[in-house]
Amino acid sequence: MEQINKNFDSCPACKSTNRFFETMSNDLKTRGLARPEWTLCWDVRQGVVVDPAKEAAMPVGSEAASYVVKTDICLDCGCIYAINLSATMVKKSVQPPQILVPGSLLPNDPSQN
Repeated sequence: MEQINKNFDSCPACKSTNRFFETMSNDLKTRGLARPEWTLCWDVRQGVVVDPAKEAAMPVGSEAASYVVKTDICLDCGCIYAINLSATMVKKSVQPPQILVPGSLLPNDPSQN
């Protein structure tokens, strides 16, 4: 798969470059309350493009396509649109076991039914 990293600099509806969350994050950066590389977005969706029925059978180290979609809101017309689309290949890794805090309920506790 070809790696994708596409940025959209203006609203597709009105061509404005004024974004709601980008404006807020720039203010935070100016005041020293956010790191310069930090990006604030309306929404971020990410995942792996794999058939869930086949994912468990994939060996550790095998590759699958992954994606990230970031959106923001146009300050001029209110349109919600993608500001960044990215896709790359990622390797399957071993997931660390979930650590339970003492006193927390077990996810499969039959007494909770």
